Amino acid sequence: MTTGTRGQAGVVTQRQPKYLRIYAELRDRISSGRWPAGTALPAQRELADEFGVSIMTLRQALQLLADDGLIDARHGSGTYVAARYAYDLGHLRSFGTDLAAQGAQISTRLLAARTIVPPEQVAARLGDPAEVLALRRVQLVDGRPVIAATSYLPAALVGGLRPDELGEPAGRGLYTLLAELGLTVASADETITPVTLSEPDARDLGRPAGRPALLSHRLSFTADGTPVLDDHAVLAGDSVAITASRSPDRLEVHYTLTAG
Repeated sequence: MTTGTRGQAGVVTQRQPKYLRIYAELRDRISSGRWPAGTALPAQRELADEFGVSIMTLRQALQLLADDGLIDARHGSGTYVAARYAYDLGHLRSFGTDLAAQGAQISTRLLAARTIVPPEQVAARLGDPAEVLALRRVQLVDGRPVIAATSYLPAALVGGLRPDELGEPAGRGLYTLLAELGLTVASADETITPVTLSEPDARDLGRPAGRPALLSHRLSFTADGTPVLDDHAVLAGDSVAITASRSPDRLEVHYTLTAG
């Protein structure tokens, strides 16, 4: 019985398109650490010869790896295993600040900033303000969009905040701007759940709708317990994993991000 099952699996594998088998093999070389981050992939002709396929078939496999955020094609230089960065969930600081400290090139695109009547659930979390400042941003790691964030702040508290300073070229962090208004974030509650990319998030992240993603919902407070920021950040599933390092007296949880 077992032998028959293995035989069937073998038949299924052999019936797979060649580019899918190549994709799986190259993905394993990356995920196993055989090809660490920053490693230059062999030339396309060399890889095509190794697998006995045409350049066109090989490129189909490479495109899947690129779609997964595992490789980075650099014009005039070649193709490389994408760099990886960790976002430590154990510290109260922004995504951008945490990755910038590790050497990642972080940039922000401000897509929209407007004052609106808050959705009912947002109003409840922020203490029922009459209006909120709604911000829509995309954060990029080394030029690749990885996070689409929608943030709500009580309008009466952040009247002096300048949203244009969040995007390029200023590129200042939201926590920093809040601190300058006397609204230093002292604590936050964060929940992370699996989702699929909605049409708006997919568009802003440059990925197909329906792809796996992670939703980080963070509610931030000042030292006196005033809620000042209701943050909804969608992280592309092809760029993010959550990992944990455990010891008897310590638990470290972080995002691992692939920056293409």
